Amino acid sequence: MENIKKQNIESNQYIQTLIDNFPFMVWLKDANSRILVANTAYANMVGVSSSAELIGKTDFDFFPPDLAQEYVDGDKKAMLSTSPSPVTVPIKNAEGEYYWIESYKSAVVVNGKVVGSLGYARDVTEDIQKEHEYKSIVENSSNCIAKYNKDCERIFLNNANSSFYEVNASSLLGKTPSQYPGGASAIALEQSIREVFQSGENQHVAFRLTTKNGKHKIMDTVLTPEFNAIHEVIAVIAIGQDMTQSYENLDRINNLAYFDSITKLPNRISLLEVLDHCIKQSQQSASSFAFLMLDLDGFKAVNDLLGHAEGDLLLYEMARRIERAVRPTDTVARLGGDEFAIVLTEVKDPKNAGIVAKKILEAIKQPILIRGTELFISASIGLVICPDHSSDVSDIVKYSDIAMYKAKKHGRNNYQFYSSDLSQTTIERIDIERSLRTALQNDEFLLHYQPQVNLETNKIVGVEALLRWHRNHNEMIPPNRFIGIAEDSGFIIEIGEWIMQTAFKDAVRWNTGRTDPISVAINLSSRQFIHNNLLNSIKHLLKKTHCNPAWITLEITESLLLSDSLHIRKTLKSLDSLGFRISLDDFGTGYSALSYLNKFPVSEIKIDQSFVQGIADNNDHRLIVQAIISMAKSLGKELVAEGVETAEQAKYLLDCDCKVVQGFYFSRPKPFDEIDMKASWETAIKENKSS
Repeated sequence: MENIKKQNIESNQYIQTLIDNFPFMVWLKDANSRILVANTAYANMVGVSSSAELIGKTDFDFFPPDLAQEYVDGDKKAMLSTSPSPVTVPIKNAEGEYYWIESYKSAVVVNGKVVGSLGYARDVTEDIQKEHEYKSIVENSSNCIAKYNKDCERIFLNNANSSFYEVNASSLLGKTPSQYPGGASAIALEQSIREVFQSGENQHVAFRLTTKNGKHKIMDTVLTPEFNAIHEVIAVIAIGQDMTQSYENLDRINNLAYFDSITKLPNRISLLEVLDHCIKQSQQSASSFAFLMLDLDGFKAVNDLLGHAEGDLLLYEMARRIERAVRPTDTVARLGGDEFAIVLTEVKDPKNAGIVAKKILEAIKQPILIRGTELFISASIGLVICPDHSSDVSDIVKYSDIAMYKAKKHGRNNYQFYSSDLSQTTIERIDIERSLRTALQNDEFLLHYQPQVNLETNKIVGVEALLRWHRNHNEMIPPNRFIGIAEDSGFIIEIGEWIMQTAFKDAVRWNTGRTDPISVAINLSSRQFIHNNLLNSIKHLLKKTHCNPAWITLEITESLLLSDSLHIRKTLKSLDSLGFRISLDDFGTGYSALSYLNKFPVSEIKIDQSFVQGIADNNDHRLIVQAIISMAKSLGKELVAEGVETAEQAKYLLDCDCKVVQGFYFSRPKPFDEIDMKASWETAIKENKSS
């Protein structure tokens, strides 16, 4: 008997040791929910020193009444059940902290009678917090999240998903994509879900939706498999992003990249793609097409007269007229400015292209009313037949430009076919003009400066800004090849503004902090006076660059004064009052402007290099130079002689009291950074001779 008793005690100790080492709470209660056995984890939770102190106690001895009652009710429920009763409930520990436990309770049956309940519980606070966090992230995510079962039915979706569809979640749950919303894109999505179930690999799909309100939407979706313990796909998670706005932005960007914003026509990029396609097609099918280059006659004058807004309206209307004059299969594009291009497909006879060109000209020359002003516009068209004339894109564009120039030379309002017998001079001029159109935006221009030297002090007192063109950044074009063309085409206005801005900035760089300022001379074109609001433009540039007008000399030509325009006189007087110095360039080479010198605010006269270079061996030139110097002195005008190339010329000018000169004898025009304002000109002259 003693041995049995001893064995029972040892057995109980083993059982207690066993349950004490469980990582979770274990207890045994009688039918009245009094604790018969409990482990150390339970004791620690309620805050007693050992599990022995728990015996005979109930939950009301350790927990708040509401929780204790909930636990006791759970015991009763477990004793009435034939299977374990799982429950997740809050619990309060000895420190007064609440956390979550997952509890399993079952009835204790002895000899067929329920005598109590057995329970164990584990801390699941961390798991529940993670679950809540996950649920919060999923529910509040801006991404559209859904879960699909093997039948491709939605078994979960978050708020963003139902918002994307613009319906309640109940309309989506339990349904496949083909059931709701249906349609080709939904069927394709459903097929992709099935493929993920089969392959176990991610898929990326773009799902398109048209809502009940007719709004078009698009969702970029990644389909990801969810696996069980033996790596079987049990569900597919869809994580999508509403890309509607992004795709709309892409459409807008694409529209900006390939279409002209004013006329809504395809732009140059689109046109080149069409041309490339037509060339390939003509090579494959031995067919021909025509390329027409169209330029509106006098459009710049309309822009200057009415303003850019009205000019844009005119361009829009011209675009519509051209479109109506061609077939739907043809392409009309705007190349920029007042230039349009037309591609006529399937041209069996060149005469047909001429007929279309004539139809376009007729449509354009009809009167047009722009905000109350009736306008009469004409156009010049150049035609190229491909592949007869060429199958190269650049040649096609160039040849059509040449033909268009020929049309302008024939009086405008007509069309001309390209012919290879056009003069090389014409071709070169057109090539230069076409290149000038993009030179400014491609940053191909630069300024060189030629120093003006005072022969008495041997110091630089000024520089003349001279334009240089580095075409395509690989070929230097001499000014005499492009300045005249820039004048005729009107490009000189924009180029002139760039020259002023650059020269103003360089004047600031040279003169900031100097006590003896360097004057920067800038040549002005008569076009800038006639077709541009020159005064406002200069005021704007002064403000923008912080340049002092006293640092700038504006050079004009005699021909500008001879027009004796009230507008020009007012502009020059305003520039003079701002502090600019006005210089008369190339004096004596064109007309005698002596009677106008005091009528206009001219403060300086430049002796043209053609006279200076002849003073060494031409007595007439000496007399002319002496006369110009004498006249300038008597009128109180300053003097600058240009084109000085020898020491004899420099000495003669100084002897005649012309102190300021410029020319290759002292320095060739150089970039800003290569001009040394502190240079000794005796040394510089020696270096020039040696080089």
